[in-house]
Amino acid sequence: MSHPYENKLFAFVGEPIRCSRREAREALDAVGGVTDERISTFTEYVVEFNHNGKSKKYARAVDDDKKGYLILLNEVQFFEILEGKVEPPRKVKCDRPSNTYTSDKAHIEEKDWNDILTQKRINNMAKYGVAMPDGSIAKIDLKQFDENRRIFEYMRKLPNQRGSDIVGNPHDKCDECGNPAKVHIDNNKGNEIGNLCEDCYNRIMAELTGTVMTDISLKHILVMDDNGYNHEFDLEFLVFDNGKQLTATAQGMLKHKAEVYGEHDTDFHAMLESLERKLKYLLSTKHIDDRGFILDGTAVGFVQYNHIRDSYDIYIDGKPYTWKKLEKNIAAHEGWTIKIEFGDFDDIVD
Repeated sequence: MSHPYENKLFAFVGEPIRCSRREAREALDAVGGVTDERISTFTEYVVEFNHNGKSKKYARAVDDDKKGYLILLNEVQFFEILEGKVEPPRKVKCDRPSNTYTSDKAHIEEKDWNDILTQKRINNMAKYGVAMPDGSIAKIDLKQFDENRRIFEYMRKLPNQRGSDIVGNPHDKCDECGNPAKVHIDNNKGNEIGNLCEDCYNRIMAELTGTVMTDISLKHILVMDDNGYNHEFDLEFLVFDNGKQLTATAQGMLKHKAEVYGEHDTDFHAMLESLERKLKYLLSTKHIDDRGFILDGTAVGFVQYNHIRDSYDIYIDGKPYTWKKLEKNIAAHEGWTIKIEFGDFDDIVD
């Protein structure tokens, strides 16, 4: 017999008294319930925890409860139902007037209820992480997995789709146009389910996200360093579920790399100007001297997998370093404290 909270969408208001908000959310997850930050057309329950009663979210919950759009529970009711001590309140729910949720109504027509719940579960796992047996929280980026799923479903519906050719393409060719593939889609289990070139991927993602795409043909740029030497960079532009990304990778001996991110409506040329500023900063900044020692106690770079060594290199000032090469920096600072900080390429100047 299923739990009464299973596949029901919840919104929390305030902070619980008997436990943390995280623990309340995890307890709900364990019985199949789903939490959402906002109250929407699909909200089944709103739980009123300890709060000052002044929030607009709570005022809406009270109003929607009176109109029969959802069920408002207090903390005691929530946990008693959760623990199977009492049955949920019997209440006939009313449908909201269609003119109050046009966008949500359009959404529900495109996806069934299970798909909506799956989307919200994935968002929660990406935002809050997953509770581990030892009590820790493992942060898992599942948004990319969901994006892959959406692309795969979209490609299956295309009129020119060639059936099973999409699965496990052995030639790394785009499944849409046959050009060399840059984007490899997997099912989060290590199985490749699709290959796309940059242009076809962006076209599909633009349609899925409603992004207006301009004709972006620029694939290379030259950036001059302080000595007047031009460095060539390859450009890669990708549209994602939550924005756009422009990446520059240096060609030649020095492997500088930088990225900038933007919203779906951010102008491409504004992103390019920001990227060029970052590249000029990288070309004019030196973190390691000629002897291999870190200057001023700070080094900024990026980590990249080395297929030949089957290991990872640390690129600083455009040059690859192994952990062994950096060991003398550690030895020179024995007894000191050390801080290793990871961030997006977008934060590199900071």
